[in-house]
Amino acid sequence: MNYTKAKLFNIALKNLRVSVNIQNVNQSDKNTIILNEYYESAKEQVLKDFDWNFANSYRELSLTGNIPLNPKFLYEYDYPNDCVFAREIIPYTDKNIVEFEISANSTGQKVINTNMTPAILRYTKLVSNETFFSTEFAMALCWYLAFLAAPAITGNRSIQSDCLSVYTNMLAKAKSINASEGYIETNNYCSWLDMR
Repeated sequence: MNYTKAKLFNIALKNLRVSVNIQNVNQSDKNTIILNEYYESAKEQVLKDFDWNFANSYRELSLTGNIPLNPKFLYEYDYPNDCVFAREIIPYTDKNIVEFEISANSTGQKVINTNMTPAILRYTKLVSNETFFSTEFAMALCWYLAFLAAPAITGNRSIQSDCLSVYTNMLAKAKSINASEGYIETNNYCSWLDMR
């Protein structure tokens, strides 16, 4: 299903038990203004809260040329502009996990520090085009948007609490659906078997 911002706003309003529909996201009515105020923050939070397949991206990172402030790490990389949440640095060795940290460098720029070079980051990217949203993400986003907007639109804390509860359940359901898509073979090598 293709989603639009207006369609997402209308679903969020229905979640709040508001029957008035939005025709255009640029309308100047109270509900549209409030939903517009919360929309980007809600979208980024829902993207961060779960490793969504449709927002999964990879990028070889660019060195900043600076030495990391944290002496534990050798390399400092630029943080990608479209990154909402850094998930992992892909290992080039048998190591399963590559240690990294997100921090600010001496100029205040957000950077990624690690001991891997070159470094490929797997991350959740900021998806701006609603037509790319999966159904599970769109439904979760509508419930979270309703949660944020509930006090201003309905003034009802009980409805707000219900929206957060449904959102939490939507994330749990999305995790099981996401987990069944795709397959990556893992290395099940055990060094203790060589000792036999």
